[in-house]
Amino acid sequence: MRAALVLPCLLAGLVSPGPAAIAQAWGQEPPVVMMCQILDESGTGWVPEFIMMTRQTAGPRQGRIEVFDPILQRIVGQPIEARITADDRTSRSYGWALAGVRNASGQRTERLDFRLTVQKADGSARVTVTALGYDNIMTGTGACGSPGGG
Repeated sequence: MRAALVLPCLLAGLVSPGPAAIAQAWGQEPPVVMMCQILDESGTGWVPEFIMMTRQTAGPRQGRIEVFDPILQRIVGQPIEARITADDRTSRSYGWALAGVRNASGQRTERLDFRLTVQKADGSARVTVTALGYDNIMTGTGACGSPGGG
């Protein structure tokens, strides 16, 4: 239920004017958007329950991929750049990182590395989060898709 509440809150702030209005204001094509609903299997709070990725399709930032989620919203306050780390005929993986973070217990890490792998056939997704200097790998699974099915 908590994840369902996050989705409308993030979407209201991110896409309320509508893609066509944004494109007209920018004078370019709207970005390609993918949204993912993820179940945090780690219980640590470092696996985002909602992920939104955008890829610019035109203009000077054409091809740039950005990611936004509740963790980034809390820590950074805006989307950050993500990169494709692997791409084959069955899946595509994206990666991004956060530097100098601290969890609720006060544990600190120099870097958190996030990886999202999406299966091309059905949109099923897996997220892994690793903290530099720690052995555990935090995971989550879910599904990704594009608004409007496009």
